[in-house]
Amino acid sequence: MKNRMQDLDFEQTVAFDRVEDFEFTRKAVQRFRQVVSLEGFEDEDADVIFHYLYKEMELVSFGDHLKRYIYERAGLEEPFADVTQDIYRDIVIESFHETCTPKSMKPTSTKLTSLVNNWLTQASVKRETVFLLGFGLRMSADDVSDFLTRVLREQDFDFHNPEEVIYWYCYFKQYGYHKAEELKNRYSGLEPDENYTEASKVFSGGLCLDSEEKLFQYLAYVKAGTDDPMSEKSQAFQEFCRLLNRAKEIIASMYQGDEEEKERGKVWKVSDISDSDVEKVICSGIPVNKMGNLKKMSASILAKHFSQKRFSRQRINSIMNHKFPVERFDLITLEFFIVSQEMQDDDPYSRYRHFLEEIQAILHKCGMSEIYIVNPYECFLLMCLLTDCPLAVFADIWEMSYEEM
Repeated sequence: MKNRMQDLDFEQTVAFDRVEDFEFTRKAVQRFRQVVSLEGFEDEDADVIFHYLYKEMELVSFGDHLKRYIYERAGLEEPFADVTQDIYRDIVIESFHETCTPKSMKPTSTKLTSLVNNWLTQASVKRETVFLLGFGLRMSADDVSDFLTRVLREQDFDFHNPEEVIYWYCYFKQYGYHKAEELKNRYSGLEPDENYTEASKVFSGGLCLDSEEKLFQYLAYVKAGTDDPMSEKSQAFQEFCRLLNRAKEIIASMYQGDEEEKERGKVWKVSDISDSDVEKVICSGIPVNKMGNLKKMSASILAKHFSQKRFSRQRINSIMNHKFPVERFDLITLEFFIVSQEMQDDDPYSRYRHFLEEIQAILHKCGMSEIYIVNPYECFLLMCLLTDCPLAVFADIWEMSYEEM
């Protein structure tokens, strides 16, 4: 494996035109290469990966990303490590005043100074905080998109949500917060229109909203409710269903290969595989309580690393019933499971490359950003793929994360 580490080149897929991307990503890539090149990686892979995640991996917070963004935008010349928080705070406050951006989108008695200090130190923030900062810091639409997808690890602008469409338009045109409020008020009195002539472009990525006239033609279509963001029309939902079905096919094949099942003469089909079966196979390393449910995420010492998410039967059920939106976590986890099983006898490097090619295409199709190695969970899956038994290592590390408490 060592002689191929130079080929694990994330720099080829990451644009380093911004300081914050370059610094965080470069560090993560360097450490990734060092860990998978260690002498004991092949023989003690689970222990090596767990130690790195728990003891060594740098958790890059929302506040870290925000500081790096401000550092570059403000053109600060002193070394990044020497810039104190009060400098960042003052820059943000001044920018909010200059752009006439309110301190919150909802009524609050908290002072702007306190809010800014929180933003600069938080591990994560709500989606609406990113939108507010977009106005307060005069971000471009691309900047806000990066914060949504790479920093919060959520979906990009939701073009089925009228507020987010309006926000995107304002960032695109470099309009301020009050213009967005004006457009939102105008939307409230808008007549719905199902017969939008450009509807086909919504899913093909060819939608062009470069004028208020085009914006409101599209918003009238959104208001008609023709495209429910949680419906089967959602590209992410379609991909999720496709991957989930393939995962169930693999699990059915696993069960079919079991000696006891062969003796019973049962033929396992996809329809026989429940959400509980999917949870049991993918989350096999996570202990369960007396009720048969996965133990609480808070009991894992890697809870922060993995953003409080597990691929539980409850999560699957909520997505299928349109109670939860499909997130990148869901797509990445399913694709990891599929590749780990379909290519379990392949060379680890080939498996790793195939996964990257497949998942990057899926994420792009769903309007989500590419695999981001700074994200601990995504880094974890990539390391597992470079082991001889990815799913077993995946399970071992989850199990270790509960035993250490």
